[in-house]
Amino acid sequence: MEALGKAIVKFERIRPYTFLTRDKPKNSSLTPHPIARYDPPLQISPYLHHKGEKDAPMKHFGHSTSCLQIIFLSGILFLFSSLNTRSVRAETAAPIQAAGETSKDIYFGTEGPVSGPPAPAMRFPESYGRSIGIDNRSLLWIFIQQHFFLGSFILGVPMMAWMLEIFSFLRRGANPEGSKKHDALAHEFMKIGLPFYPLTIVFGVILLVAFLLLYSEFSKYMATVFKPVLYFYLFVFIIENVLLISYTKTWSRWKSGGQKWKHLALGGLTCLNGLAIIYLANALMAFMMSPAGIDEKGRYLGNIWNAINTPIWNPLNIHRILASIMFSGAVIAAYAAFKMMTTRDPERKAHYDWMGHVSIMIAIVNLFILPFAGYWFAKVIFKYRQRMGITLMGGALSWPFIMQAMLIGLIFMTVTYYLWQGTARMQGSTRYSHLIKYMMGVLALSFVIWVTPHTIPASGAEFKAMGGTQHPIVGYYGTMAAKNTAINTMILSFGLCYIIFQRCNKKITATWARWGNLAMILLFAASEAYIIYVGVYSFFIPANVRVQLARPQFLVAMSALLFGMILNRAMLRNSTLLGPIQWGKLPTSGAFALFSLAVFISTTMVLMGYIRSSVRLDWHITEVMKDATPWAATPPMSYSISMVVLNVVIFWCITTFIFWWGGDRKEAAALKKSNTSPKLATADELPSPERPR
Repeated sequence: MEALGKAIVKFERIRPYTFLTRDKPKNSSLTPHPIARYDPPLQISPYLHHKGEKDAPMKHFGHSTSCLQIIFLSGILFLFSSLNTRSVRAETAAPIQAAGETSKDIYFGTEGPVSGPPAPAMRFPESYGRSIGIDNRSLLWIFIQQHFFLGSFILGVPMMAWMLEIFSFLRRGANPEGSKKHDALAHEFMKIGLPFYPLTIVFGVILLVAFLLLYSEFSKYMATVFKPVLYFYLFVFIIENVLLISYTKTWSRWKSGGQKWKHLALGGLTCLNGLAIIYLANALMAFMMSPAGIDEKGRYLGNIWNAINTPIWNPLNIHRILASIMFSGAVIAAYAAFKMMTTRDPERKAHYDWMGHVSIMIAIVNLFILPFAGYWFAKVIFKYRQRMGITLMGGALSWPFIMQAMLIGLIFMTVTYYLWQGTARMQGSTRYSHLIKYMMGVLALSFVIWVTPHTIPASGAEFKAMGGTQHPIVGYYGTMAAKNTAINTMILSFGLCYIIFQRCNKKITATWARWGNLAMILLFAASEAYIIYVGVYSFFIPANVRVQLARPQFLVAMSALLFGMILNRAMLRNSTLLGPIQWGKLPTSGAFALFSLAVFISTTMVLMGYIRSSVRLDWHITEVMKDATPWAATPPMSYSISMVVLNVVIFWCITTFIFWWGGDRKEAAALKKSNTSPKLATADELPSPERPR
C-alpha cells in the first residue's frame, strides 16, 4: 500500500493535462473520502506519455521506429541507385537519336528535343521479370494499396493536427480551457499517427522492389522520364521524416508565447512537405492515365514540367488530399470508439467519446467537398478521352462505379445516424426526436436515386426488352442531372441535422427566434427548390450544358449550409444551457456507426483506386505502352470485389496491431505489473492539501 501511495503521488506531480483529471483546487478544504475510488496511474491516452514516466507506452516503439527509418531509408537510396543504373543502361542500349532531333508532345502539341528512348514494346514474360506463381497484378495491387493506406494516414493526420492546433490557438483568449483541450488533442493525434510511419516506409520499399522485379521494363522507362522527380521525391520523403518527429517532439516545449508561433510554422512546413509528397506521387499515376511530355513513340522531350502537369494531375491531387484527411479522421474516430467501448473509467470514456466526435467532424467537412472533387476528376477524364469516360460511367466499370456510389450514400446516411445517436449526450434532445424519421426518409430516397445506374452491362435479350441500352423509366434517374440533385439534397439534409444537433441542449432566448426559425426554413426550402428545379431542367438540355449546372447546384447547397450555420450561431448566442454535453454517454449503436464509417471510407478508397487504374484498360501508359501480361484484361467483378475486401481486411489488421503494440499492450502490461485495484487507495494514501505533492 505504501508503494501504491508513492506511485500515485508521483503520477499526480507529472500530470500536466489538468482538464482531463480530477484534481482538486489547491485551496480546497475538502479531504478525500476514505473509500473513494482513485484511478490507476495511467494517462488518458496511452499515446500521451509525459516526461518522467518510466513506462511510457511509446518509448520503446519510438526507438525501434528510428532504427527502421534509418534502415529502410538507406534501402530506398540503394534501390534508387540501382534503378538509375538500369535506366542508364537502357538509354545506352536504345538507338542513338540524331543530334538536334525534335518531336511533338503527345498532349500539349509543342515541339521539344528528343531526350530519351522510345517506350519499349512489351512482351511477356521477357519484359516483366520474375513471377512467383500468382499474377503480378494482384501482388502489386496489395502492395500499392497498403502503401497508399498508410501514406494517406501519415500525411492526413498532420493536416488534421495542424488545423486543430490553429483552431485552439485562435481561441486561446476567448476560451483558454477549451484551447488547451484542443491543443492537447491535436498532440494526441500526432502521437497516434507517428507509429504508422515506419510501416509506410516498409511498404514503400516492398513496392519499389516489386516494380523492379515484376515490371522491370516499365520501371526502367518510368525512371528515364521521371528521374529528377524520383530523386526529389526521395529528398522530401527524408525531410518528412525529420519534420514529423520534430513537430511531435517539440509540442510540449514550444507551447506558449513566441515559441508557439515557431511550432505552428513547423506544423505548416510539415503539411506543405506532405503535400509535395502527394503531388509527386500523383504525377506518375496521372502520367500513366494521361501521358504528356513525350511524343507518340513515348520518347521524353526534355520538359519535366509537361510530364508532371498532365490534364488529370490537379484533379487527382485535390481528390486524394481530401480523401486522405477524411480517411485519417475516420480511422482515429474508429480507434476512439473502440477505446470508449472497452474502458470502464468514465473520465477516459468521456475523453474518447469527445475525440471520436472531433475527428469525425473533421472528416465530414472533407466529405462535403469530396463528391464534387470527384465530379471534376470525372469531367477531366471525359474531356481527355471520351472512351475513358464512357468506360468509367457506363461501360465495363459501371457496376464498380455503382458500388462506389452506394458506399458514398451509406457514408452520408451513417454520419447522419451518428449525429442523431449523439443527441443522447444532451438534455433536451427529445424535443427533436420526432424529426429523425423524416430526415432518414429524405436521405433514403436520395440514396436510391444516387445509386441508380444510367447504363448497365446486360445481355442482348435484356437490351432488346428494354428497347435500348437504357431502361425506359429507371434510366432517367441514373443521369448526372438526377445524381447531382440527390447528392446536394443529402448534403442539405445532413446540414439541417447538424444545426438541430447544436440546438439540442440549448433553449433559444433571442426575441427574434420565431423570425429566425422562419428564415432558416425559407433558406433551406428555397435552396432545395432551386436544386430540384435545376435537376429537372437538366433533362431538357444538351449534355455539355447540363454538366455546367453541377457547379451552381453545389454553390447553392454550400451557401445554404454556410448561412444556416451563421444564422443558427446568432440565434444560439446568450441561449440558456439546459445541461452540458455528457461525453461518454454515446450509445453503443453510435460507436458502431463510427466503426462502419471507417470501414465504408476505407472500402471506398480501395474501390476508387481500382476504378481509376482500370480505366486505362489494357495499357500500362494510355496509348503509349501496352500491357502484354495474360492478366491485362479487366478482371471479373467477383475477383475485383474479393481483392477490395482483402485489402481492407489487411489494412485493419495492420492498424489493430499498431494500436495494440503502441499503446494497449503496454498499458495492459503496466496494469498487470502493478497488480493493484483502484479501490485499494485510502484517505491516508491519497494526496491532500496538507501533504504537498
